[in-house]
Amino acid sequence: MTVQPMIARKQACLKPLLPVRSWLLCSMVVAFFGGGCAVRSEPLQVILFRHGEKPEDREQPHLSAEGRERAKALATLLGPSSSLTAGAPVAALYATRITKHEHSQRTGETLAPLSSALGLPVIASVDSENYRELAHTILRNPRFRGKTVIVCWTHHDIAQLAGALGVRPEPPPWKDKIFDRLWVIDYRSGKAELKDLPQHLLKGDSKR
Repeated sequence: MTVQPMIARKQACLKPLLPVRSWLLCSMVVAFFGGGCAVRSEPLQVILFRHGEKPEDREQPHLSAEGRERAKALATLLGPSSSLTAGAPVAALYATRITKHEHSQRTGETLAPLSSALGLPVIASVDSENYRELAHTILRNPRFRGKTVIVCWTHHDIAQLAGALGVRPEPPPWKDKIFDRLWVIDYRSGKAELKDLPQHLLKGDSKR
């Protein structure tokens, strides 16, 4: 057996591994350099926030009176004349899906007044913990090109959702008592840049 055929067969066996090795190398670079990698994104920005306040009774699936007040105020903050969405109109509203294990209706209720103000339906087709599926849908949908996507989610999975949307490093977990922030993920630079903004909607909200 000659050396040349053996080399050819070895090279042929290695060919299927090359894409995998390239992918692993890219993943290592991403992990090492953190936020230095570009994100392919159709929307111009994603506005992400937690649902409004909830009652003390954890079994109650609806917003509290304060939560309903916040939902109405969000409809003004993010409505048709919002400065936050100027030049990038809202293309979609996403909330968590109600399931037999997750029966909270608070994310959908928080978006309901905004839905009426914008004339857009609330899409609730993804479970809270399936945030990667939602992120893939948002980043790859050509219908969202150059527009804003608004997402109201549960606080347990918001940080991971931001990470799945390209934010590096992934933000720290959303605190249990916090309801008055907006995370605006901006893709104009080709990277996912996170701005943590106060809502300034209700008495007692954070000033900065």
